[in-house]
Amino acid sequence: MRYHSLLRTPESPRGAVLLLHGILGAPQYFEFLLPDIPADYAVSGVLYQGHGGTPSDFSAASLPLWRQQAVQALDALPADVPVLIAAHSMGTLFSLELAADHPDRIAGMLLLNVPLVARLTPYCAGCSVLLACGYHPQLPRAAAMRKAYSISPDANPLHYLPWLNRYLELFDEMQAVQALLPQMQTPAEVFQAVHDELVSPKTLPMLAENPALRLHILRDSTHFYYPDADRARILRAWRSIIRKSEGQPPLDYKT
Repeated sequence: MRYHSLLRTPESPRGAVLLLHGILGAPQYFEFLLPDIPADYAVSGVLYQGHGGTPSDFSAASLPLWRQQAVQALDALPADVPVLIAAHSMGTLFSLELAADHPDRIAGMLLLNVPLVARLTPYCAGCSVLLACGYHPQLPRAAAMRKAYSISPDANPLHYLPWLNRYLELFDEMQAVQALLPQMQTPAEVFQAVHDELVSPKTLPMLAENPALRLHILRDSTHFYYPDADRARILRAWRSIIRKSEGQPPLDYKT
């Protein structure tokens, strides 16, 4: 699969959507949300530098650069329309920072698996090694991880050693967002997976403390995989966010 940025710029847009993917991912992660975005909305899904390429490309980038790309993508959207954000994993951290810095610019957010506290399960560690070597798993949970992984396979472990710096930067970012979370007032629908391989359950009470964040628990999902019933809940929340930004009554759905 070829990974690339997503961009749609209709004439006289009525709204705008910013898509922020997670570390090692790509904007294509959000393809299941695209059909519900009105045709007259501008859409920007930035591919962070170093993603969609080789392990060495990834090592040469940095999290501050990715954060700046998110800021630039927001600045490039039309200034006179409501902006909605859909984000996954690391992208949710950038989203929360953008919402704290631009409370009047962002009308609502859909946040999937916010990583305020990290963990790494043995299953995820094993799958990550297999994916890095080019293995293509067939089981749904592992296949979803493979689909979300945008770095080309490389079996040389030395090419991955510099990645440690990127993950140290990510841990610093988690700490920074924890500190600003109480001041974030932009409404958001937040979905956290019970079986998340990368996000600790310790994240849940931190999110629950902010009344602007409507927390939903996905009991059958993982960090990358959403079974049909959970995906339907996410899509209904996404439609509700769009309706609310247009002044329509939000949809009712189970939390």
